[in-house]
Amino acid sequence: MKRNHQRTRPEQRTSPRYRLTSPPEVEILHDESSTPVKARLGDLSRGGCYVETECLLSLGTEVTITLNKSGDQVRAQARVVRASPNNGLALAFTSMEGDGFRILDSWLSTFVATTWVAASHRRSQRVAMRIEVRVSGYNSEGARFTEDTHTVQISAAGGLVILQTPVNRGQRLVLSNLQTKVTVECMVAYREAVQVGLAFIVLNQPFWPIDFPPADWSPRHPDAK
Repeated sequence: MKRNHQRTRPEQRTSPRYRLTSPPEVEILHDESSTPVKARLGDLSRGGCYVETECLLSLGTEVTITLNKSGDQVRAQARVVRASPNNGLALAFTSMEGDGFRILDSWLSTFVATTWVAASHRRSQRVAMRIEVRVSGYNSEGARFTEDTHTVQISAAGGLVILQTPVNRGQRLVLSNLQTKVTVECMVAYREAVQVGLAFIVLNQPFWPIDFPPADWSPRHPDAK
């Protein structure tokens, strides 16, 4: 196996990466070997992934990666953009077969929504606070909309807002703080009547006017003393 001793460089990330709680199985093939590379998924995004493996490939090596989860399969061509000896490989997707992007989006959407729901159930991680916000994007029928509204609750993972516009779970929207003018990308994680749960695409965004305690906070946490 050919080893590359040149200095590695950080890959340019265009999409947030997530460490899934139930990751898909990974199989990697490359031209230098007919034997699949043994690897485990570290984190995943729409633009690429990081795999934990002892196999070190040269920067720029083209590989075929297959992800299998619950009967769904994503098969893509990818390129090695970062290599960590005895640690793993960062891969950037260059092309995707069939319904790969749709399946990938469903995995990521489920993870983001689940994270939001978990945070909303932790009383220490949510605060009832009214903040004037603007929500924009596309509605459930595909028409562009912009609606000025307000939050009901906020948390480190997102917020619960009042929204008259019909939207579907998994849709991506833009949330703007009307006072600070800060905007973030969100995903619809929950909807009941006019209450809509918006989950930050990138977790722990510095968007709200208050700081939230760590996710593992409890009365026994060191920061509570």
